[in-house]
Amino acid sequence: MILFDRRSFRAFDYVLLSTMALLYTLGTILVASAGGSVYFRKQIVFAAVAIPLAIAVSTIDYRRLRDRAYLLWGLVALSLVGLLFFGAERAGARSWIDAGPIGIQPSELAKVVVILAIARYYAEGDPRPFGLRGLYVPGLLAFVPFVLTALQPDLGTASTFIPIVAGIAWVAGLRISTAVRLSLLGAALAPLGYFLLEDYQRARLFTFINPDVDPLGAGYQIVQSKIAVGSGGLVGKGLFSGSQSQLQFLPAQHTDLVFAVLGEELGFLGVAAALSLYLLLLLRILQIGRRSRDRLGSFICAGVAALLLYHLAVNVGMVIGFAPITGIPLPFLSYGGSSALTTSMALGLVLSVRTRRFLN
Repeated sequence: MILFDRRSFRAFDYVLLSTMALLYTLGTILVASAGGSVYFRKQIVFAAVAIPLAIAVSTIDYRRLRDRAYLLWGLVALSLVGLLFFGAERAGARSWIDAGPIGIQPSELAKVVVILAIARYYAEGDPRPFGLRGLYVPGLLAFVPFVLTALQPDLGTASTFIPIVAGIAWVAGLRISTAVRLSLLGAALAPLGYFLLEDYQRARLFTFINPDVDPLGAGYQIVQSKIAVGSGGLVGKGLFSGSQSQLQFLPAQHTDLVFAVLGEELGFLGVAAALSLYLLLLLRILQIGRRSRDRLGSFICAGVAALLLYHLAVNVGMVIGFAPITGIPLPFLSYGGSSALTTSMALGLVLSVRTRRFLN
């Protein structure tokens, strides 16, 4: 059901929307500096569509989507299966559906659908604390898109389904003892994952540990991004004046490594301002979830917060050398339509949770 009246205006979260708008504005400027006029014009379109999309989604009662969550999950799973056979290949991965001049990445949409499906499962379940058994169904809901996305292959995007499960399960009442045991088990089994990686992924892992092993090959991205961030100093070199970005030393500088452009051109103060906006956004989402009128709304907010925090931590971590290169974009700042629209849809659900607290 769509609501759009005077009460909607009063109940709307303008702080969250303004934070989104500021981050999109910053991202568009950085894309212009790093990618040039072509990417700049496209990013303006993405931002111009993304913000109204968040507002449009917020007018939909999120509780109405509960009954359709599993159906949507099934449709997304089928689309991911179809990609393995009919998807358009970009950068070695069959992750895209070409729709004329634009491309659609179903794995991005899958993140929002998985949040809805897992939130529904826990909202309809026993509210008491739970152990491993309470993870079976949510684990399956995330495992299927995880595997299908990893087979494209796109391991970076596939990994984003893990924090969604963890974030919602934690808020739903996962026992601390179970979380600790699973963490220890994951750490123990992690070395076995090395044998499942492609050769280029293994090279990235080695260069993450020691980038100087291959500074002109697999370690090039890490080395150049650290140089860019470090050279920014306190106030940066100025927009459109970064040597690493303007001279094209940074690979994927308008997408995966846009944070390095931010550090080089706007310095520590610019980085601090951007991270403060992210912190405000995350705290606002958690506050909306805590004040939600039902468990479903709380779980949706938990899943969205976990997803955004994971993207932020991994992207920033890989730029400064604290995480291996994975190709995970930075929300709002990285160039890209699928990521922008998916993030806005997720935040639209959060805004819907906030609005329904006051409307009905």
